[in-house]
Amino acid sequence: MKGGWSFRSFEIKNVLTAGMGMFTDGYELYAISLVFYLLESSIHMSKIQEGVLVAGSYYGAAISAIIMGFLSDRLGRRFMYGLDVFLMTLGIIGQSISQNYTQILLFRLILGMGIGADYVLSPIIAAENSSPKNRGKVMIVTFAVLWGLGAVAAAFVEQILLIANVSPSLVWRLVFLAGSIPAFSVFYLRRKIPETYKFLTKIKPIKKELERLEKEVGNVVVEVDRTPFKKRLLTSSGFIIVASLLWLLYDMYSSTFAIYGPITIAANLGLTPIAFTYAAQLFAGLPGQFISISLVDRIGRKPLIVIGYAGVFIWLLMYSLLLMRPSLFGINLSGTGQISSVTLTGIGAILGFSFYLLNYLFAAIGPASIIGSAMLAPELVPTKIRGTGQAISVATDRLSAALSITAFPLLLSNYGLGALLAVYAIIALSSSLITLIVIPETKGVSLS
Repeated sequence: MKGGWSFRSFEIKNVLTAGMGMFTDGYELYAISLVFYLLESSIHMSKIQEGVLVAGSYYGAAISAIIMGFLSDRLGRRFMYGLDVFLMTLGIIGQSISQNYTQILLFRLILGMGIGADYVLSPIIAAENSSPKNRGKVMIVTFAVLWGLGAVAAAFVEQILLIANVSPSLVWRLVFLAGSIPAFSVFYLRRKIPETYKFLTKIKPIKKELERLEKEVGNVVVEVDRTPFKKRLLTSSGFIIVASLLWLLYDMYSSTFAIYGPITIAANLGLTPIAFTYAAQLFAGLPGQFISISLVDRIGRKPLIVIGYAGVFIWLLMYSLLLMRPSLFGINLSGTGQISSVTLTGIGAILGFSFYLLNYLFAAIGPASIIGSAMLAPELVPTKIRGTGQAISVATDRLSAALSITAFPLLLSNYGLGALLAVYAIIALSSSLITLIVIPETKGVSLS
């Protein structure tokens, strides 16, 4: 394999092929938030049903991740590639024509199964087909950037439909349905993608696939890993556990914000869900991701995660204090002295909006672009068990995030937004310390 940027055209092709799955995930995750108020008018739900429905795709992802990860280490990365976007498309179309709660929950589970498979396969394929010099940039563009653009696209589609005065009962269905376009658009490309460089050179050197790969990247050097699978898994178990823990902690607050941000935080700041989504992604998410892209392969993953989480901790804590102790910011209220989850106005709204955007910016600079791009497990574990390691990480993350999302409406009603923000701030600080102490730097390191 040639060095430097000799992978450039191949990497770009992989970014587009793998990234459309993340675009769809970002689109559909934000879509449920943006149209939830319309969905509620068509399908009546209790608080617990709301949480289960919103988290439905996460439960489905946890189920499929384990299966796909195991198969990818046995049969190859490309063997099931394409099935993920097919399941996404099926789930998206199904939820858009659902007539009751049971139907839409079922199809969101199917959508999640496609997303879970994609979260296992796409990061591995992107990592294994990238040169060490560019791997960080490639993975951030493939996952974080395209995920954020998917969220913006969901807001744009809903805005166009509302401007066109489409019936509210039809808007939520059309917003969901539009997400099937990017998912299905790469089905053919995924079925035709060659097996990854690392799988062919480290696990199973299939002659026909090697010839296809050589046409893309030039000379290929085969060095098969003879270490038994169980031994590799055992010796890498520590990294798998830490990667899973960090992703779990990240998504406990990140996915909750992604789903309930346009609902709860937007209302708290006096913004519409669409305006909130545009502001979060365009003024904080994308700028933070571009900063991360410029630095991730220069200064490394660890510094960005640690600095990013430190910023998240500070700004979420400030937002929490604003809601729970507004007098600290010169805002005086009668009664309890606390601001309810829907009454930020004037200077309070400006401060809250600023604190949230700064939290989002720092998250995008570090944890969202690196941990959220599923970069940890693929870079930390050997090729022979990379699929299984990523599967464990994805399943752990998706299940914990699903439970957190399911519980959020009840926790919000019992404890308030300020208290939950304080908890999320502590999670960010803990994650920063874990990264600083435990995680090794993988900048420029060749995958083993």
